[in-house]
Amino acid sequence: MKGRWIYFTFVSLIGILAAFVNVLIFVIFFILIILFLYKKKGFSQRMLILISFIFFVFFIRSEMVEKGNKTRLPPQETNFIVRFEENLKVDGDRFSATVKELVYKEKLILSYKIKTEKEKEAISKHLKTGIACQLSGTLEEPITSTNENAFNYKEYLKRNQMYWILKVEHLSLSKCSPQKKSPLSFFRSIRQKGIEYVQNNFPKESAPLAVALLFGDRNLMDEDVLASYQKLGIVHLLAISGLHVGMLTGMIYYLGIRIGISREKMISALLLFLPCYALITGASPSVIRAVCMMMIFFLLKKWGNHFSLQTIDIFGIVFMVYTFFSPLVIYNVGFQLSFSVSFSLILSAPIILKRCTHSFALIFVTSFICQLAATPILFFYFYEVSIISIFANVLFVPLFSFLILPAIFILFLLHLLFGANIYFLISIMNYIIYWMDFAAKWFAQLPFATIILGRPGLLILFLYILIIPLYFSLWERKFKIKWFLKIQILPLVIFLLHALVPILSPYGEITFIDVGQGDSILIKLPHGKGNYLIDTGGTLRFNIDDWKVRKKQYEVGKDVVVPFLKSKGIKTIDKLILTHGDADHIGGAEQVAEELKIKEILLPKTDDLSELEKNLLLTAKKKNIPFYFVKGGQGWKNGINVFKIISPYPELEVEKNNGSIVLFANIGGLNWLFTGDLEASGEEKLMTRYHKLNIDVLKVGHHGSKTSTSPMFLDHIQPNLAVISAGKNNRYGHPNREVLNNLNERKIKILRTDEHGEISYIFKGNAGTFYKQLP
Repeated sequence: MKGRWIYFTFVSLIGILAAFVNVLIFVIFFILIILFLYKKKGFSQRMLILISFIFFVFFIRSEMVEKGNKTRLPPQETNFIVRFEENLKVDGDRFSATVKELVYKEKLILSYKIKTEKEKEAISKHLKTGIACQLSGTLEEPITSTNENAFNYKEYLKRNQMYWILKVEHLSLSKCSPQKKSPLSFFRSIRQKGIEYVQNNFPKESAPLAVALLFGDRNLMDEDVLASYQKLGIVHLLAISGLHVGMLTGMIYYLGIRIGISREKMISALLLFLPCYALITGASPSVIRAVCMMMIFFLLKKWGNHFSLQTIDIFGIVFMVYTFFSPLVIYNVGFQLSFSVSFSLILSAPIILKRCTHSFALIFVTSFICQLAATPILFFYFYEVSIISIFANVLFVPLFSFLILPAIFILFLLHLLFGANIYFLISIMNYIIYWMDFAAKWFAQLPFATIILGRPGLLILFLYILIIPLYFSLWERKFKIKWFLKIQILPLVIFLLHALVPILSPYGEITFIDVGQGDSILIKLPHGKGNYLIDTGGTLRFNIDDWKVRKKQYEVGKDVVVPFLKSKGIKTIDKLILTHGDADHIGGAEQVAEELKIKEILLPKTDDLSELEKNLLLTAKKKNIPFYFVKGGQGWKNGINVFKIISPYPELEVEKNNGSIVLFANIGGLNWLFTGDLEASGEEKLMTRYHKLNIDVLKVGHHGSKTSTSPMFLDHIQPNLAVISAGKNNRYGHPNREVLNNLNERKIKILRTDEHGEISYIFKGNAGTFYKQLP
């Protein structure tokens, strides 16, 4: 069995995927593995039967979990008794938490809008983990992703066996009371108290990092700092993993030995401590993996005379036990990163140990292996990877390993013992953390910090999974520099293929991105010939009291448009066309300019710029982005694709909506009209100027407002299809019923982002097909 657990591990994963993804494909894959082990590895019939048994055990177990992964709560239920479990968060006027409904024993996401500042203070003070409340509310289904490649919150919750968001109408603290603590709630309570202790006693600059490293909660970290760590590829330093578990265990073990405790007793104590530590730090997949592997190492040390296992065997046992009890965890990004990186490091141990005689080389090679192993996962979920990650790790890993992490552990313990008397030491650490965060932000702003290739397709993903282990295997075989340089062709080829996908693809697309109440339209031409973005959406802001302001403000540009573009592998916008200065059309433009390269910006020629337009132009000047004010009569061609601006004519337009850029385009065999917020009076001027304007697809003006899309205009352009970009349940009542009736009366097909999510036209040459994200 020694050294063969990895085969059992691999087969168990195939069994899970057969249940969750596709039975036929993975059963065929399993048969091929059996044939390989029999023919090439010489596995006995007994071993093959054992491996087959493991496959079917994991397949049946996963099938049972999949079939049982559904709600038991009646959707019409309005009265609940819930116990607060974890993730209690007060953010502005919103309180949220993970709760357990005590009748049906089902987890829910609770959401409550706080009514007053006084109520906010009361909730923050009294609602803690383990408290149960009687309350009323309604069950709502979580939202699914309305744009391609976007985070699917509904699917995420389902994979964590949660199916409802409980929208609470009334939350009375008088109907809340503490419950008898279970072991799990006891440790959750300790965790919550620990987080509050650090928040109350550490400076605001260092408290978020201390909470992340001590208790595994990154929610308190500044968004800009966290984004910088992510761009540098060092965000793993903020997640409790093998480094943290190993260092803390080593510190405790060494301290115990120094004060005279025997090794046997220290091992026994650590075997009791480690599971408790996992619960206190949030029991994330990386923590569970590290703790379980450490416990097996200690058990082998304690009873090693009876049997021994290789590190790869320990890894396999932990994987199999973990996924048997929680098969759905394979969808967790943290789980995928933790196990893939650990697996790569274990397999690459000979490379690291034999060839890295210097500490600098050790850190460099280890960082390189980790980054390469994580690359396909990072591309799949985040669409980009850090180019300078290896160098950033060489700088930051020693800093965290030898200074930040041990210092925070020690300072936390000293503060528990001596209180404010050691504050001067915390101040020194606070100063170091401040400059460390500053350095991270500076490095992250370098123009070559990340490479955007987009989400890989299935073929490219398969090649990543195949080539990266092969690369490590070839690297291990020889020690010569020439050989090492030769095999670099393997990762370079897969990166090059991934990068060339947009250039090689003969398909183009026109996509109406679902940005809620606003407009954002991507025109992506075949073979990477051009990327044009018409408007960027934007978040409408209203004046509210300070206590209602949330820490993380939702921004359409940052949270929707930029991730969508990156997922498509788009790193350059050839033309950013901003139809006019309203927030719901231009509000996300600055964020797009910050994250992507823009070759030029087009705005309507007007004498009255909005504040958003002025701010954007200042950003454009800082970044040396050329911008042009355009008017009707201008245009351009790109291959067979024609683009013509047919409005505004500044001498005729005085009202902002009618001053929108109106763009006519012939793309993919269809005539398109993108109208911005054009209203009826502007439509009349278009009809006067353009007597023959035959349109196939109309982007309905002003989100379907009753002031736009007049019957006369529809009769004039005679579109076959109309696309309306509007927010679901928006406060303006868009699209207007009269507009919908006018379209229906003329048998014009209607597609709406508020009902269908993202709407795309994928074309090749002069033929294409429309797709909608939601059925």
